[in-house]
Amino acid sequence: MKPGPLSTARMSRRSLLAGGVLLGLAGCSPLGDDDQADRGTPTADILEFPEATQAPPTPTQPPIASPVPGYLDPERWFARSLVVATAGVGDYLDALTAAFFDPFAEATGATVRHQQFGRDGIANLIDQVENEETVWDVVLIPTGDVLPLAQKGYLEPIDYAIVDPSSLYEATAMQHGVGGMYYSTVMVSASVIEEDPASWADFWDLAKFSGTRALRRHPIGTLEFALLADGVPRDELYPLDVPRAFAALDRIRDATTFYEDSKLPVELVRTGQVGLASAWNIRSVLPDVTSLVELHWQDGMISADSWVVPRRAQNVDVAMSFINFATRAVPSANFSLFQPFGPANRDALQYIDPDVAAVLPTAPHNLEVQFFENWAYWADNRERLVAQFEDWLLNPLGTPEAAGRRRSSG
Repeated sequence: MKPGPLSTARMSRRSLLAGGVLLGLAGCSPLGDDDQADRGTPTADILEFPEATQAPPTPTQPPIASPVPGYLDPERWFARSLVVATAGVGDYLDALTAAFFDPFAEATGATVRHQQFGRDGIANLIDQVENEETVWDVVLIPTGDVLPLAQKGYLEPIDYAIVDPSSLYEATAMQHGVGGMYYSTVMVSASVIEEDPASWADFWDLAKFSGTRALRRHPIGTLEFALLADGVPRDELYPLDVPRAFAALDRIRDATTFYEDSKLPVELVRTGQVGLASAWNIRSVLPDVTSLVELHWQDGMISADSWVVPRRAQNVDVAMSFINFATRAVPSANFSLFQPFGPANRDALQYIDPDVAAVLPTAPHNLEVQFFENWAYWADNRERLVAQFEDWLLNPLGTPEAAGRRRSSG
């Protein structure tokens, strides 16, 4: 699932661990974003917004130093090594290291080495397995890639005799992957508008909320939001009514910029170039924009990145032990203190101050009004609907849905 994260002031890993200094809430682009320049069709004149005043700093909390139950033997994996591949760079990699890599090494005696996942990471994983030269022991990938890789035999099954799923979210406790962190796609608006949008129906209401819109140039999330705007309840979204979703998108397509760069929607809203946008929550809480945009969690979509073990990994036993460690309450809470992702473990929230947890996707008051991305549905339909979405965007009259609507209206 990619691009490097945004950075605030850089801090050494040593200072993070020894000094207990909290990283700024700098968002990492979740795996899967190609971060290319926007190629959406319409653009808008800049709206006239009054100047916003800077809000107080985002609340922070020092990391937690409590030991992890079951990981109190520094000789347990002595002389064993573990290669973990992620898309992490900069402050995001520092957060992974401070929350997971260094504490696991200290608690077990293992040597943990990080390798860059990169844009070709999935292809690299596949090549390693097919050539029977698996180098990576643990990989952090978009959860949407877990089922397709597992179905083709590229992943080891998760050993749930080692990985305790009791406090994990059921949606991502998969046979071949375990959710490691959560982020949401939510509606964002400028903080200076007088009335807050309450639903995706408001997003679609161009008369009530003036200005243009911004949606991701991808069917995942965009089709779900279109159906929610058209009145489909959250718990009845899947399987998606694809013709109905495209019909809803037709109503706002000429007023919508379809973006590919994950940083763009917040910037468009912040500068008044669009009235409302969909955006990742982690892009909306950065220090330079947090007082200028508002997140609206209602009917947001929760996505995740997951820990997996490639087929024929050399250190499967250590890998499973690491995944269990990384999904315990204290390590996953610490990662959420460093980066504004929801923690993997439900019990982690008890360690996080309420004002810090308020911006996390899996905080109870946010979780209850959102839905989880249906990874099984998208594993079966992603390729087809990506092609259909692009055809609709570039050739709107050529899609089967458009043809059907023309026949029914004629």
